[in-house]
Amino acid sequence: MADVPHDYIPPAIELLTQIAAVNFTPTEFNTLILISLEGLPEPDDESYWTEFTDVLGAFKGRFPSQTYRVTQIEYVIMVKMTESNQININTTLKFDLLKLIQQHFPEFFGLVDQSRLVRTIDLNLRLKNAINYLEYRTTEVVKAKEGSPTLRGLREPDIRRVHQVLNHIGPDAFARLFITRQPIVVLKEGDKLSVAMYEYYVAMDNLRKHAFPDVELRGSGNLFNQLTIELDGILMSIYDDIVPRGTRVSINLNVESVFTPTFEKFHDRRGADGFANLVFEFRQPNILQHFDQFEVAASMIKDRAGTIAVDAIFPETIGIMNLNRIGASMAKIFWRQGAESILPDLANDIADMQKNGRMLIMSRVDEDIAVETGSAFGINMYQGFYVDRLVQYDEDVEV
Repeated sequence: MADVPHDYIPPAIELLTQIAAVNFTPTEFNTLILISLEGLPEPDDESYWTEFTDVLGAFKGRFPSQTYRVTQIEYVIMVKMTESNQININTTLKFDLLKLIQQHFPEFFGLVDQSRLVRTIDLNLRLKNAINYLEYRTTEVVKAKEGSPTLRGLREPDIRRVHQVLNHIGPDAFARLFITRQPIVVLKEGDKLSVAMYEYYVAMDNLRKHAFPDVELRGSGNLFNQLTIELDGILMSIYDDIVPRGTRVSINLNVESVFTPTFEKFHDRRGADGFANLVFEFRQPNILQHFDQFEVAASMIKDRAGTIAVDAIFPETIGIMNLNRIGASMAKIFWRQGAESILPDLANDIADMQKNGRMLIMSRVDEDIAVETGSAFGINMYQGFYVDRLVQYDEDVEV
């Protein structure tokens, strides 16, 4: 990847030094905006980077701010954010970045994870989070400069290599190394936790480090989608070997995976109502992309007593999909920093989903404010690293 013209963009270590100082107070700038261009391929020419820096320059001209570079695909902007300009700031930046992506990588436009494209950290409330993020990322950059290998893009033989690893080490070892079992809990009165179910999924970072450590998964486009479909198949093929009988389980699948021979075998091993303890999660973008096929898949799953959940609902997209119409009983709302200021405007949509009997789960919960915010809207199911710690250290958790 060619170097980006960064003449006027200082490195993020300078920002870290500034905000980590004992006497730092967020007065002139009170918000950190994180920009991540991950998931995009390497550009073929310099015009992309020239236009990207033009976007940053135009933003600075419109909103007094200071930009810092973390990596070639990660940037942070210090800005003064208020109630009156918050929506304008986020919309302006997202629009300009998405326009740039559409012009240079139209085939990747629908694959952009907007929850990571632009994020915000309120320095008045989460200064420590901002410092931790910069410390972690700048440390990773230093390690990379000290000799990390050059990574290449994902290739079709890499996908086949996953099966080779499974055949070589067997399902038990594969599950132990690469399958994560994460609890989804119900928060009861008196802050008592009860595990409602476990989600089983492939820990992609662990798998990459073992199976293809020289591969950069970001920017792999359709090949990455093919990889996730293959992993769906592997999870279904070893499911009976790794999941205790009778466990209430959630698994995340691509719509396409339901129409594979592996799913047919998975289904045939269970019989007419064999999905009774299973929640099938489908990502909202994947549903919209293959809506006709999803309706067929969802109907078949429900006929066999399975439960349908819509995954990857970001705060900004709550209410876009009619859960009742598509037959989804559950929905996962992805927590993100700043969601506590977004969700109040969507209170009616949340209430409507609950009134119609939809069970809502706040997912990707990595801080206690997510639970506080969700509880204020009557959400009592949670999943994420913060929840993992609660379950681990709370001896009274009902499992």
